[in-house]
Amino acid sequence: MATTLETDTPSEDSDETGSMTPGKRLAISAFVVLTLLGMLATTAPRSEIKAGLFELTQPYLLATGLDQSWGVFAPSPPRTTNDVVARVDRADGGVGVYPLEGSNGVAEYWDYRWRKYGEQLWKKRGAERERTAFAGYIADQDRAAGHEPVRVTLLRIVHVNAPPGGPPPAAGSDREISFFSTPVGRR
Repeated sequence: MATTLETDTPSEDSDETGSMTPGKRLAISAFVVLTLLGMLATTAPRSEIKAGLFELTQPYLLATGLDQSWGVFAPSPPRTTNDVVARVDRADGGVGVYPLEGSNGVAEYWDYRWRKYGEQLWKKRGAERERTAFAGYIADQDRAAGHEPVRVTLLRIVHVNAPPGGPPPAAGSDREISFFSTPVGRR
């Protein structure tokens, strides 16, 4: 009884390496080369070579979203963290404090928009309309809690960050900076 062994050798009709056209190979190669050059352009130290590579790869980096900068982390992380708080002066002489939404842990990702909103309130020049609208919102919140607000002041609380590996900041090193205040009337 004769047995035939089948082998895994490709036949002449099914050339596995020939299934990719030269155009596909060129596109994949260009993608790999541009990605590597873009990575080099964004991570290399400042030089004329880096500037030339960045100029060459910038459209590709912007189109693919690979244009991220890690400057927020290194070599100089931010020295301060800023929180925005609304202080409400009330007709009865009381004071209410309304911090922007914020959480720790996983919920911080959802609350990040509030931190960015607060940052724009104190950082953006010409944001009087936004500040006035936010102060009105806070006054409405205070009224809904049964109070009679007369003035809303927006404060930036500046927390000093500890340097990497350094000692924690001294107690009481936080500063309050008022950046907007407006009287609010009855509704």
